[in-house]
Amino acid sequence: MEIVVGDIGGTHARFAIARIDDFGRPEIGSMKRYRTREHPGLGSAWALFEKEHGASLPKRAALAVAAPIEGEVLRFMNSAWRIPRFDIADELRLEQLTLLNDFGAVAHAVSILGEGELEPIAGPPTLPEDGVVTVMGPGTGLGVALFSRHAGKVAVIETEAAHIAFAPLDPEEEALSDTLVERYGRASVERVVSGPGLIDIYDHLGGTTDVDPNRAGDLWSAAIEGSDALAAHALDILVRCLGAAAGDISLAHGAIGVAITGGLANRIVHLLRTPMFAARFTAKGRYRERMQRVPVVLATYPEPGLLGAAVAFQREHGADVVQT
Repeated sequence: MEIVVGDIGGTHARFAIARIDDFGRPEIGSMKRYRTREHPGLGSAWALFEKEHGASLPKRAALAVAAPIEGEVLRFMNSAWRIPRFDIADELRLEQLTLLNDFGAVAHAVSILGEGELEPIAGPPTLPEDGVVTVMGPGTGLGVALFSRHAGKVAVIETEAAHIAFAPLDPEEEALSDTLVERYGRASVERVVSGPGLIDIYDHLGGTTDVDPNRAGDLWSAAIEGSDALAAHALDILVRCLGAAAGDISLAHGAIGVAITGGLANRIVHLLRTPMFAARFTAKGRYRERMQRVPVVLATYPEPGLLGAAVAFQREHGADVVQT
């Protein structure tokens, strides 16, 4: 069976055709990516994908959306798009639709990735066969989900844990928190640990204040390459805060494994493997020894949202998925 899979984020909408059956791992075709700010809504991007596909799209789809899947209208935290939840299938002329949060989809993907697609970052080298695993990754925002494996069955839980309060751990971070509260009214983890978060940290440290949020990639490149010392320092702060948040959130989840995902995380793997990350991840007082036993891995699969959307469709429809 062929279905359309979509990963609809704050910056890009990604689509592909996936081939699935009721047993094997889904096969994801070539991906098309569109900037959300260049389209008024989902229907416009979908129409362009269909045009570039060159044929009518399958009547079944799985869409992973960067918004809580609740209420009548799906509202993005990092995009102007609004999607009427119960009109999607009719608008896109679909007979069957699986709709889920984008990081719920990522968690579905991580749950089936092999060891070669999960690089060790800290702690033991592999995720446990059973138990709870926290999945998180910085991008346009910070995505967080979890999955539980037990007796061969997987249950995924979508969360909005990125929006818990930021907990500064030294005077430098306390000053940053004060700046964020003054600017936004509240300092959440996502305000620090995300693509745009690097801009706010950089600005707080005294960097230029005219960085275009749509060009955050330029600042990230300068930070990673070290061509801008202040940007590199801002990135160090972000990595420390990611380590602290990953430890806090995994404790809240009762997780015995953590998977970090996304393009940004894969670009800074050399920093994630340093004590900046690991020391903050394990610095949990009486739970330090427990945290040292928790494996942290980096998911290297390039488009986990698309793969996870296909896996979610496969799991939801089970025996209804047949080879065609």
